[in-house]
Amino acid sequence: MKTQLDKNISKIRVGLDWTSGKEYSFDLDLSAFLLDEKDLARNDGDFVFYNNTVSVNEALVLSGDDRSGMIDGTNESVFTDLEKIPENIAKVVFCVTFDDNAEDHIFGEAESIVLSASKVTDEFDKGDTPFFSVDLAKHCNLSSAMAVLEIARCEEGWEYDTICDSAEFGLLELCSRYGLAVEV
Repeated sequence: MKTQLDKNISKIRVGLDWTSGKEYSFDLDLSAFLLDEKDLARNDGDFVFYNNTVSVNEALVLSGDDRSGMIDGTNESVFTDLEKIPENIAKVVFCVTFDDNAEDHIFGEAESIVLSASKVTDEFDKGDTPFFSVDLAKHCNLSSAMAVLEIARCEEGWEYDTICDSAEFGLLELCSRYGLAVEV
């Protein structure tokens, strides 16, 4: 269900926090795509991930790649400045995947995998109470890669929605789905 984003929110931190669990140790990755009306990225600059941490116009900035999940609090985050997103971009899609070098894992193996979104004032702000949060270990436990959150333009500004769209072949499949042929 789409929810209208408060008009006072222009900067957002989308954060990924995970706890691997007792039996497993793995690396999760947060990525984001800037998409046009046809749900396609215009070029590689519209894709933010561990090998490209800043998008076109610096609208999206990835905090970095935490390979352990051991940081207390948010492990990886994408700072999103809605005012810097080019006019021909219709939406931003945030994805969670296992590191491509990891053996086959599913989200349900983790104690928790929480993707959340909060209003922030700048890229150094950790954020308020999240206006969006989902635990993929509980709600998408059989998946291993997924487009999770969509923030889209609407007549009143921006709206957000949980999409939880699984990708069987990980980050490469997500790139292909959104029109990119990049090496990850």
